[in-house]
Amino acid sequence: MAKVADPSRKLDGMQYRVVKTLGTGAGSTIFLITDAKLGAKYALKVVKRQDADDDIYIAQAQHEFEVAQRLNHPSLLKIYDCRLKRSWFKTVGVDLLMEYVDGRALDEVERPELGQLVLIFIHVASALNHMHRRGIYHGDLKPGNILLSRAGEVKVIDFGTAWIKGQPKNRVQGTLQYMAPEQASEKIVDDKTDLYNFGATMYRMFTGHYANLGLPTLGDGITSRLKKLDSPLSLNPNIPGTLNETIMACLEPNPDHRPAGFFEVKPQLVAVAKYLGLRPEDLKGAEDD
Repeated sequence: MAKVADPSRKLDGMQYRVVKTLGTGAGSTIFLITDAKLGAKYALKVVKRQDADDDIYIAQAQHEFEVAQRLNHPSLLKIYDCRLKRSWFKTVGVDLLMEYVDGRALDEVERPELGQLVLIFIHVASALNHMHRRGIYHGDLKPGNILLSRAGEVKVIDFGTAWIKGQPKNRVQGTLQYMAPEQASEKIVDDKTDLYNFGATMYRMFTGHYANLGLPTLGDGITSRLKKLDSPLSLNPNIPGTLNETIMACLEPNPDHRPAGFFEVKPQLVAVAKYLGLRPEDLKGAEDD
């Protein structure tokens, strides 16, 4: 039987064995490790500074830990500890001890059935509502940042570019295929941009198409593309009308025309789930924001 990870575990003094590499990204490598004392599994994110260009990844890792400490939701990845590596008074590396999810990203699995997808997005909406109630906005929601575990858990990951309300933000961040118009042109990240990212992610998963596909430019290019966006229902006739309306509402070019928040979107998705015949127990774990 697998040992349960201890959320109070710290890297200092911890003896662990590296099992395998889980993945590599910009400036970082993630390993699966096993606590030699307790036998529990963790993910260890290692960020190393090779030159000045890597300073941004060092800062993002520290920021990711700061964000995670403000959150506590079953569908948000937990980060237990952050250890800085220093040399001559300068940070040259960061290690993050994280929750290990035995699974894959949403864009790496065979597309789930319609009802299962609705359940997944109910969990994601619940997680983002939790973030927003704490003044934190994800800023880069996409299928690659939603993990599905073998046990059926849903985890939103990657808080490195999340914005904490009140902190400065001076550059464009996000992924073009899912980016809101104002996010690209005005560097804005807030509840409305997360709603757009959410809508673009749903659009991709329910239709197999990108809402922002083929854009030569940002900003106005996204707005003009959305004016002639095919409805999800026209691309997938199995989509219920209410779900079609919810996705299109999230993808409104004007932020003021989008839903008020995930507290409004989530009940709409729950209604769709019930319409599809899903049972209340299927929603377990997504009811508490």
